[in-house]
Amino acid sequence: MAYLDKTLPLAIKTVTSGFYRGFNPVVSISSKVLMSCLVIGLIAFPTGSENMLAVLKQMTLQLFGLWYIYLLAAFPVLCFGLALLPASGRIVLGQPGDSPEHSTKSWLAMMFCAGIGVGILVFSVSEPISHLIQNPDIIDGTVAAMSSGALSSSLSFVFLHWGFSAWGTYAVVGLGLGLACHRFGHPMTMRSALAQMFGRCLEGPIGHVVDIVAIMAIIAGMTTTIVLGVEQICSGLSALTGSPFFADNAGNPPLIALFTALVVAIAVAMASVISGVDRGVKWISNFGMLLTFAVLAIFLVFGSGFHVVEVFFRATATYLSSLPKLALTVYDPAVSDAAIAQDAWQSAWTIFYWAWWIAFAPFVGLFLARISKGRTVREFILGAMLGPTLMCFFWFSVIGGSAILMELDGTAGGRIIDAPHAFRIYETIGIMLSPGFAMAVKTLLAILFLVLVVASSTAAIIAIKSIGAAGGLTAETPLHSMIWALFIAAIAGSVVAVGGVGSVRDVMVVGAVPFSGIMAIMAVSVVAMIVRAEKSDRSERNRRAQPKPRVLLRDNAGRSIQNMGDRNLADEIAAQGPHPERRA
Repeated sequence: MAYLDKTLPLAIKTVTSGFYRGFNPVVSISSKVLMSCLVIGLIAFPTGSENMLAVLKQMTLQLFGLWYIYLLAAFPVLCFGLALLPASGRIVLGQPGDSPEHSTKSWLAMMFCAGIGVGILVFSVSEPISHLIQNPDIIDGTVAAMSSGALSSSLSFVFLHWGFSAWGTYAVVGLGLGLACHRFGHPMTMRSALAQMFGRCLEGPIGHVVDIVAIMAIIAGMTTTIVLGVEQICSGLSALTGSPFFADNAGNPPLIALFTALVVAIAVAMASVISGVDRGVKWISNFGMLLTFAVLAIFLVFGSGFHVVEVFFRATATYLSSLPKLALTVYDPAVSDAAIAQDAWQSAWTIFYWAWWIAFAPFVGLFLARISKGRTVREFILGAMLGPTLMCFFWFSVIGGSAILMELDGTAGGRIIDAPHAFRIYETIGIMLSPGFAMAVKTLLAILFLVLVVASSTAAIIAIKSIGAAGGLTAETPLHSMIWALFIAAIAGSVVAVGGVGSVRDVMVVGAVPFSGIMAIMAVSVVAMIVRAEKSDRSERNRRAQPKPRVLLRDNAGRSIQNMGDRNLADEIAAQGPHPERRA
């Protein structure tokens, strides 16, 4: 039946005139209605909303915690398995012969900034220090807290959260969309990645639901990213100025400071997205990468020096050797008291991260697909997973490793551990550098936080517009970019106003559930598309390899000439007239 046809590109209806010209009204309007209802509900019923959110989070952890863990363990296995296939070096995200649209340097910079964004700075010191105090190995007594033995253990759990599992999640979505859109001609929208499974029935309500779920997941992920980012900006300004406007005595930014930083970040994001991918987005990503390497170099030179290189190799070896155990272990609170603490730790850290990466996957994957046309499947997988993963590992080894080493050798004297979460990186800089230099680097960090928030917000807005416009380009108008930016800001602001900064984690853990199911189907669809592409390429190679037809002709002397595939030579012989023996 036509609606199950998997060979024809999806034809998604869009409006041809009016404000929503170029958009699919069902997806665009329904998403805005759902977001508006959420904002109104949070503001009108703050206590009930907070309680409901807590209940939903607990239900999600009980029902889907195991699902998150196993799903995120499967994605890296799938991606590396596909990269090993000989066909992955031949199949292109595009038509055979297409070349990449962006240089490798810009491609990796945009990928890194959009995929990791502000999180790599937010947790650069706080997470390694937290795991140095408590992690599953410390809880069960394998290593002692605050010991040299806990250093590799601490960073191995950091690497678990920021390594192959995270980037495998992005790669699955990016690969699915890249093949579906660049290779098979489907529109650049989320439902297209499932077209190999469901065919043209995705043009109707089923496809609309897929796209709406993707948009809501993006909103959930961006809410967390933006709130954590503006919290760090406020903390940096507090460390620079000492003003209580930016943070109270406990290090918590007040609402007015958070809202001010939020307005500034969204305004800059609007300017970036309006200027387009080739101008604003590329520029802000390259600038963010430059600042990131500047911060990394400062820590490498003035921190614990090349001791962190040893930390990097030791922690990476620990991570790789224990990866199956790290990725697949599920702690059962019914086993023991230690298991209860391990389960609580896993819920607070690992499942939080898995939900974050799933929520990030729609817009990061779509963004990666947009900038990766012309890359081979193998190049895309290795570029999306190995480069950013190693960069994350080295980053945490240098930044977080320096903080850990300063605590272990007594240089910090507990100041980093005792600092509030959002102030730990600033406290580390204050210990590591002279006062004047520390002030300059803290300013640099505050700017970098803003840049990374803007880079992630810009990528999210581009992705939401693309999904709402059924992948079309005619809908890319500045006004719609501004509207989506305001909706993201409204969601982030209302969540913070109701439950504080901590509540954004709950929103994301719950919001990622629907899209996690879509991603599982998408992984199967990726395999099916690669099989289809390889069959198509093999058929084309076989067609070209077939011998040319054998043509038996005779010249005027009666000599036979075989394999006359040359049209010019055949025409020349024919012009000589019929052979005398054949004349009547």
